[in-house]
Amino acid sequence: MSAVRRWNRTSTVVLILLTLHVLMVIFPFVWMIYSTFKTNKEFMRSVWSLPTSLNFDAYSGAWSGGALGGYAVNSLIIMAGATIITVLVSTLAGYALAIYRPRWMPAVELSLTAAMAIPAYVALVPLVVMLRTAGLLDTHLGVILPTAAFNVPVSIFIMQAFFNTLPRELFDAGRVDGASEWMIFRVVALPIARPAMFTVGIVNMIWVWNDFLFPVVFINNPARKTLPVGLTDFVGEHVTNYPVMLAAILMAAIAPLILFIFFERQITAALIGGAVKE
Repeated sequence: MSAVRRWNRTSTVVLILLTLHVLMVIFPFVWMIYSTFKTNKEFMRSVWSLPTSLNFDAYSGAWSGGALGGYAVNSLIIMAGATIITVLVSTLAGYALAIYRPRWMPAVELSLTAAMAIPAYVALVPLVVMLRTAGLLDTHLGVILPTAAFNVPVSIFIMQAFFNTLPRELFDAGRVDGASEWMIFRVVALPIARPAMFTVGIVNMIWVWNDFLFPVVFINNPARKTLPVGLTDFVGEHVTNYPVMLAAILMAAIAPLILFIFFERQITAALIGGAVKE
């Protein structure tokens, strides 16, 4: 009986904490949604009040006042390029480090850990010089390559951790059957690694989509801005139309939301351990 009572008390406390956490996460999103239906005068009069009527002018103003479509295309190009490179490199490197375990692996792991510890802003000046020398400054590729380079180390560790869980007998059986190392990787390891690759891809897509630092530093041409950088267009020097700005932010968040709706099961499975085994 006492155990049940303790369990109930613990459950109640956990439920209250989780409810508070969910409310803290959801409320800003709800506030943004209903604030987009206000006029700027209503918003300035009271930030927290509900709109007096449903006004969709903020959405039309956000779409016509900025170049959200072009910014979204730029974000998609950079996100796709950086994610593909990161997933390919991290899968190959993670497999090699986990399966072959070379003598110099500790040095590689130390280098990757050191790379993860370097803040991105520390490397901005050298990167700008390198990209200008290579003729890649102010191009999509000039953002894709540094972004992938900074995301690869942690992605390698994720893939290496996954391959470490696979039984070595799988690969030994392939070698006994006369398969080449590339064939073992392609036919045996790669199909099993799809959940982990998907997890790495999703995580990197979210990182790259929301990245602000590299695009704002490496891109000067307004036509090549990404969505996070393009949202600064809605901040006025003297007056800001907040409902329009919030509508633009919501429209920018549509892509990750659609991604979550379509891949909710896989994302949830990855978060609770599905990245390791499915």
